[in-house]
Amino acid sequence: MKTFFAAAVIALLAETPLPDPDAEARAQNLMREIRCVACENEPVSQSSAAIAEDMRVQIREMVNEGATDTEVRDWFVSRYGDFVLFRPPARDASGWLLWGLPFALLAAGVATGLLMARKARTRAPSIEAEDV
Repeated sequence: MKTFFAAAVIALLAETPLPDPDAEARAQNLMREIRCVACENEPVSQSSAAIAEDMRVQIREMVNEGATDTEVRDWFVSRYGDFVLFRPPARDASGWLLWGLPFALLAAGVATGLLMARKARTRAPSIEAEDV
């Protein structure tokens, strides 16, 4: 019975907005920036997973206690890693690789296409005018 009551209280807290509208807006923004660890590509604001509800409660509690946005993000990163953020920081080589690889692949594709077009142009046989 106690477990059921505790689960019901947590469920109600997850959907109860903070009394301060500015604090609730901050909490909502953070909920859109933090990824649900169960759903992977959904923010906790849209996920219906039980862990997402817990994460929303934690975000609201931290914002209500006066934590900054950076402190809230750091708290989640310390528990789940950079993966929990939709915009992970580029602090080390893996971060730069994560952000830079798509651009490097795009540049390599464009360079390959240009080289292939240049080779195709130089290999095309020239057409000579026929004698009439």
